[in-house]
Amino acid sequence: MDTQTIQDAANLLVAARRTRAPIVALPQGCAPATIDAAHAVQDATVALLGDAVAGWKVALAEDGAVMRGVLLRSGVVASPARLRAADVPLLGVEAEIAFTFDRALPARDRDYSYAEVAAAVTAMPVIEVVDSRFTSYQETPLLHRLADFMSNGAFVQGTPRPDWREHDLAQLHVTLTVEGRSIADRVGGHPVSDPLLPAVDLVNHLRTRGGVSAGQVMTTGSYTGLNHAARGQTAVATFEGFGSAQVSFE
Repeated sequence: MDTQTIQDAANLLVAARRTRAPIVALPQGCAPATIDAAHAVQDATVALLGDAVAGWKVALAEDGAVMRGVLLRSGVVASPARLRAADVPLLGVEAEIAFTFDRALPARDRDYSYAEVAAAVTAMPVIEVVDSRFTSYQETPLLHRLADFMSNGAFVQGTPRPDWREHDLAQLHVTLTVEGRSIADRVGGHPVSDPLLPAVDLVNHLRTRGGVSAGQVMTTGSYTGLNHAARGQTAVATFEGFGSAQVSFE
């Protein structure tokens, strides 16, 4: 994609955010065909919105390539959070463990090790609120969703745990409730077992692109899959012995 087509795609996504009028898809002339192109659309969208990058969500493509979705500063809220349902109408909720960077991991010419990343972060329970600027989340092509901040709507932070290294994050007992009704109840469930592994991958993706700043966050995948609340409901993600996060949709 050239600069103009990247800008055209970003303009459409920004308009969908500001008017809350979803689009069916990005037109063929400005649809990203690669992960890098989708990331470029994200970056152009951030610039047009005039917001700051508070962090990222991360996932791996089938071929192992790193995919990252921007978390906007304006969308990061503390638990217990109250959000307008009209602002995030998909009302998707995912129970996750995220990491906040206590110190920067700046750009450099060699990879950061798992131990280096672990020493730089603090883990916390979170709820990612999933939303979309497209009319059908399920039917939207993956790269279009990736361009749309990987479908992030908001990010609800629980209390950081300085003692997180004493817990086996792969075997946490997690429950997700909506209005007190159990939606998910399991031990473990993270897509790659250890939630820090995708964070290490993203750190090393970003190390040639400016690095990671102190205070930024990374969330690395749902323990409970994608579930949905309804208007007026409250969702609570609880990691037994570790902490919880809560969001209400007004």
